[in-house]
Parts: sequence; C-alpha cells; structure tokens
Amino acid sequence: MDSVRLAPNAAAMKILALMLAGAIGLAGCVTLSRSEPPPQQAQQVAPVGFSPAVRFLGVDWRLERPPADIIEGLRSAATDGSLDILALSGGGAGGAFGAGALVGLSRARTRPQFELVTGVSAGALIAPFAFLGSSWDPQLTEAFVGPRSNDLMQRHGLLAVFSASLFGGDPLVRLIDHFVTQTLVDAVAREAAKGRLLLVATTDLDKAETVFWNMGAIASMGGDPARRLFRDVLIASASIPGIFPPVMIHVRDAAGAAYDEMHVDGSTTIPFFIAPEAILVSPGEPQGVRGGNIYLIVNSPLTVMPRTTPINTMAILARGFSSSLAHNARTALAQSEEFSKKIGMSFRYTAIPGNEEFDGFLDFDAAKKRGLFDYASACAARGQLWLSTVTQALDEAANPASPTAVAQPKCPLSAAQTAK
Repeated sequence: MDSVRLAPNAAAMKILALMLAGAIGLAGCVTLSRSEPPPQQAQQVAPVGFSPAVRFLGVDWRLERPPADIIEGLRSAATDGSLDILALSGGGAGGAFGAGALVGLSRARTRPQFELVTGVSAGALIAPFAFLGSSWDPQLTEAFVGPRSNDLMQRHGLLAVFSASLFGGDPLVRLIDHFVTQTLVDAVAREAAKGRLLLVATTDLDKAETVFWNMGAIASMGGDPARRLFRDVLIASASIPGIFPPVMIHVRDAAGAAYDEMHVDGSTTIPFFIAPEAILVSPGEPQGVRGGNIYLIVNSPLTVMPRTTPINTMAILARGFSSSLAHNARTALAQSEEFSKKIGMSFRYTAIPGNEEFDGFLDFDAAKKRGLFDYASACAARGQLWLSTVTQALDEAANPASPTAVAQPKCPLSAAQTAK
C-alpha cells in the first residue's frame, strides 16, 4: 500500500525536477549578461557614436552651456512671448491622466507651446507628444488608451526566479517602438533646433544616480541610431525595477573604455523635475525667466488611500512603490513651489485625486485607463485642472476622502474650491 501511495509522488517529483532543470537551463536565455564594470573615474561618458552632450548626471551640476544661454534659447523659441515649462511625473498606468489632461487642454484651446518639457517614467512617454504639440494628440491618445497598452503585464512564470524582472519587457518595447517613428524623432530635432528643450530622466543603477537625457540632441544626430537610442531611453525611463527588465546602454568614455550601463525607471531617484540641477543650484536667480509659467502634471495620487494590503509579493511591491511615489511627489511639489517663487514664475500643478477608483501604477485595466483619461480631459476642457498652492495637496493628504464617497471625483480645482 505504501509503495502504491509513493509512486505518484515520486513521479511528480521527477516532473518537478525536470521542470526546474529546464528552467535553470533556460536561465541564461532570460538573464542579462554584463560586460566589464564601469571605471570608477570615467570621464565624458556617452553612448557609442554620440556626443557626451546628449546627457549628464544629476550630480554633475555643470552643463555644456551656461544656464543663461539655455534660457536665452528657450526665450527665443517662445513664439507667444511667454516662457512655459511642463514637467511630467511618473505613475505607470496613471500616465493616462496626463495624456487626457493635455488632450483636454487642446480641445479648450488653452494649451501653451511648452518651451521646456521634462518627463520621468510614464511622463517620459508623454513628453515627446507634449513637446510636439496638439497635432500629435491622436498618437498620444492611442499610446495611453489604445489596445497596445493593455497587455504590458506579461508574467515570466517560473522563469521569473532567474530573470531580471517579474514581467517580460517585450510588450513595453513593442509599444514604444511603434510610436517612436523616424517622423517623430525628426520632428523633435526640428523643434530642438529652435532652442526648445526636451529632457527625460532615467536612473543608472550602476552609479545609483539620475541621468538627464537631452532628447533633442539625440534626435539631431539623425538616422536609425538616433531613433534607437531615443526609443531605448524612453523604455529605460519607464522600466520599473523588478517589474520590467532594465535597459542596457553601451557607452564609451574619453579614455576609450567601453562598457554597458544598466538604466531603469527615472522615478527610482526623482518623481519629476522642473529643470536641470545646474539651473536650480546656480547662484542668484536665472535671468530671463521672471514672468514665465511652470506647469506640473503628477500622474499619480498625492494621497494613497488606506486599505488592507494582501500578503503577496506583487501587492506589497505595488503598495510600497505607490507610497514612495506619493510621498516623494509631495516633497518635490513643495520644493518646486518655492523654486517658482524664488525665480518669479507662476506655478500650477494637477494630480490624480486620492479618491479616484484608479488602483495604482500597475492598474492597466483598459476601462480604468479610459476613465482616467476622460476625467482629466473633461476637467481640462472645463478649466478646472490646475491647482496653484501645495497646501491644497497637503489638505487632501491630511483629510483623505472616502474612496467610495463618489463614483466620479470632482475636478482638482472644483474640489479645492469646495474644501474652502
């Protein structure tokens, strides 16, 4: 009797052993290989075939051109006489909010031409369309609420144990590759030639630092190498560590040493950024910006609604990342408001309401994304998108609304006026 009972278990163990052996054998296929480690004192590092001017480290406050020259270029590109800056935060699936906001501003004819556009993570994917203007709204809409963005979360299954991420990166690569066409890259290059700036942030995991990429400088290099690097930077900026695979970028330093850098989501180090740190830390105030406008779209809630967190890896990971996004965004929001006052620019921001039914940065449900897109678009069209003081966000954080209080939350400005 005992031998009869044990036989099926022995067979099962054999099958499991074979599965594990197969998985281990495939591990080399799903694990990224690394070249030699980066030199500790590498100078003038750049992707192979590109100038070091296409990027700079966040800790390196020196820019290729003085801040005054950069601002003069932005000013010369301001066709309406007003210097307008747009910063777009991370937020994963919450990017549908930012996309809807821009489309709504276009419909209301209240969308400025932004001379400087910055993007992190999901905001990086919005940024090229925001930079190019309303004529690209159809592509922006399709990118965030079209069917191509519905199946980004494809699990590795058993192979996740040996992989660089829980989910495969192919769907994200296909999505971004579809929209980063040579036409788009050429259009970015033309606008950059006018003095405008498009900046995207990634995180270099090897250096554990933010890297700012000048996407106009990349685009201006021309040809397929420029398109591929442009695409790869956007993929990296949206690749949440552990969720999506990192992006390896092959670089060379001034001494001729070549190696690979591992780049991931820009939100790993910063939730968003208004301007390069060189401008933020320059003595005195930047000349020529007074009277301009800073707009910030936060593609995540500034308040994470209380709820019981299930005891499983994905739930804990998602909850932890959402909490980090909310707290870091509130801190950066307060700093941005103070910076805008210091340099004499008006400051407006908007964010996903805390009582929105949206369930976090990994909630790629098609209906929820469409709801978030339509909500932001409607608020923008009604002139109720922008808030102007950080206290409004802090009030919401201190007194969060019940997530079931209303089926559809009020627009950000309307809700703030009601709270007064």
